[in-house]
Amino acid sequence: MTGKVTIKDVAKAAGVSEATVSRALSQSPRVKRDTRQKIQNIANNLGYHPNGLARSIRLQQTHTLGVIIPDILNDFFTRLIRAIEDAAGKAGYDVLIVNTDESLAKEANALNLMLEKQVDGVIITSAGGPTDYAAILGDTPAVFVDRMPPAGIETPFDRVLVDNVQGTQDIVAQLITQGAQRVGIINSAVSFTAAERLQGYQQALIAAGLEPDPAIEATARTDNSNVPQMTRQLLVNQKCDGLFVADNTIMEGVLRKLPELALPTLQLGGFDDQDWFDFLPQPIVTARQPINQLGKTAIDRLLDRINGADMLPAEIRLAATTISR
Repeated sequence: MTGKVTIKDVAKAAGVSEATVSRALSQSPRVKRDTRQKIQNIANNLGYHPNGLARSIRLQQTHTLGVIIPDILNDFFTRLIRAIEDAAGKAGYDVLIVNTDESLAKEANALNLMLEKQVDGVIITSAGGPTDYAAILGDTPAVFVDRMPPAGIETPFDRVLVDNVQGTQDIVAQLITQGAQRVGIINSAVSFTAAERLQGYQQALIAAGLEPDPAIEATARTDNSNVPQMTRQLLVNQKCDGLFVADNTIMEGVLRKLPELALPTLQLGGFDDQDWFDFLPQPIVTARQPINQLGKTAIDRLLDRINGADMLPAEIRLAATTISR
């Protein structure tokens, strides 16, 4: 048979109606099991593929979810996507992924693309701008994961987040317990996580009887280009004997700079644990984020919304685990 095989071709070969073929391929109990199997075999032999678009229009569902993330090259987000895809796949959903490079313009385009593709719901890691997500998404279900919009932006959606404050406080407290007396911070350029991790950092200092000092609170640029300079500034000029680093991309810049500084001692800590930290000559205390749980929880909440669950928007906080290497 040449050309695209249609449901009419399958019906003719099987000697049944098109409606029977449609029901059989949908595993309807209205068609006997032997007939369903016969029709399925014929469809396979002919090379018939159902028209997913037509089915989506008919059912008003595409069984596709959108995922909008800021940096697909960041190991954290790579692993988060894997967790989301795994959970979505088990529920019978495909995933459409768009990377925004932390750009508000790209994020706006991504949101519009999701609506054009008629995804059933969206998982978003916010780029941190004053975006009116509710106005753009309308009645499309959405869940924020890892980050939510900045303070003051109304968010009538579920949020699945890590407890950044407690996770950071635990790390900095450990650095102080190990002997650090002047702990600096190189914070993230991402406003949401930066604010929470700065809060946890300062709470740890105050709990230990140490006064927070703005002179040792640095912030990385979005491209981390100032991280080597900030590392020298804090550890050499400001004589910090401890350093908290807000994420794994900043940590890479710090670790590249440390050999050049040849410091006698340093208590080092940071968010985002990495397996390769085991091979560092420098001891390190990190927060291991529950990435699989983040992804699964986000999917569970989103599917509840898609299936019409009547529940108020919730903020779910998952605990990070402190790891000493």
